[in-house]
Amino acid sequence: MLEFNPLKSGCTGCAACYSVCPVRCISMCADEEGFLYPEVSDACIGCGRCEEVCPHGKPNPYGENGKKVLAAVSKDKNIWRRSASGGAFSEIVRHWADDETLIVGAVWDGFWVHHLGVMGFNAIAPLCKSKYLSSAIEDTFLEISRHLKAGRRAIFCGCPCQVDGLRRYIGKDNDSLLCIDLICHGQGSPYVFEECMKYVGEVLGENVKEYGFRAKRRNHEKDYMSKIVTGRRTLYVVNDPYVQLFLSQNALRPSCAENCRYRDVRRPGDLTIADFKGLAKVFPELTGTKRNYSTIVSNTPKGERILESLGDTMEVKECDVESVIRYNALFGRQAPGSEGRDVFFSDFRKDPREAIVTWTSHMLLRRYSLKQRIKDVVPSAVIRILYEIKEYFR
Repeated sequence: MLEFNPLKSGCTGCAACYSVCPVRCISMCADEEGFLYPEVSDACIGCGRCEEVCPHGKPNPYGENGKKVLAAVSKDKNIWRRSASGGAFSEIVRHWADDETLIVGAVWDGFWVHHLGVMGFNAIAPLCKSKYLSSAIEDTFLEISRHLKAGRRAIFCGCPCQVDGLRRYIGKDNDSLLCIDLICHGQGSPYVFEECMKYVGEVLGENVKEYGFRAKRRNHEKDYMSKIVTGRRTLYVVNDPYVQLFLSQNALRPSCAENCRYRDVRRPGDLTIADFKGLAKVFPELTGTKRNYSTIVSNTPKGERILESLGDTMEVKECDVESVIRYNALFGRQAPGSEGRDVFFSDFRKDPREAIVTWTSHMLLRRYSLKQRIKDVVPSAVIRILYEIKEYFR
């Protein structure tokens, strides 16, 4: 930890300090819970730049007025399928990026998550889908800075604390940088997730090879159904052990939950995106819809211009900020954390498996059978064929 920010509850791991250090004497190191914190070496020259860019203790400079909100879903079914919600991230990138735009977002690396930059819209698939884990920023802030200095565009998508860190690192608003923040529940522990996957593998009798949050099936309205792939089968799990620990806030970073300063309508991103919660209550005419929608909020004139153009490729409905807050409280107001969080991690450090068993309930496994695959695939295939016929005769 750095002297000016000594408490873990005040450090989000945004890596702005690491990125700005001119002598590269700061390293981001994992603690016993799996979260990254800055550590400084003896090579420090005392320049103070790390303290200048650190968001800790600084006032929120972002506005709360003039916001516009959409509930939106991509017209492209393939984009919708590869997204956690309505495909907002993909459609925003499609509208704003060119082939030389650097797009930075969170990607899987085995069971770990880190931020990675790719070039152009056609390369963003690994950046899509929710990943409820603390993501390592690594050198992506530096990469974005170099890209902007070369006169090219860049997009960054992440938790609001990460977006704030990037904006303070860049130092001034840049027309060539588009920032997208998420309505965030918190950063989950990579160590807890890894141990949960070991436990799930133990329950199944074979190792987990692949995992995905927010799986989309015919019953995709179950928000926290996960996809688990082993060597022999694919299953869908409702509220698996990690999801339970994540939602209960027991596996979150100390700077999250009641310590998060970003559960606020004053957002650091040009745009804020999330799943649209309470869709049928806000829009009764969408009751029974087979697709989930995204929330998209514009926070700056740049974001508003993009939002106004999304109707070309998305089905959109205008909304108000109050409706978003009503059904997704983390967007606009603080919420209490878990009283058992520190006790859980104390148990976890002693015996990870026993802590997971003690602090979670039985998970519901659903085998993805051949019959279910046919039920899932055939309807969409028929719809696609009918659409092609319609387009042919248009």
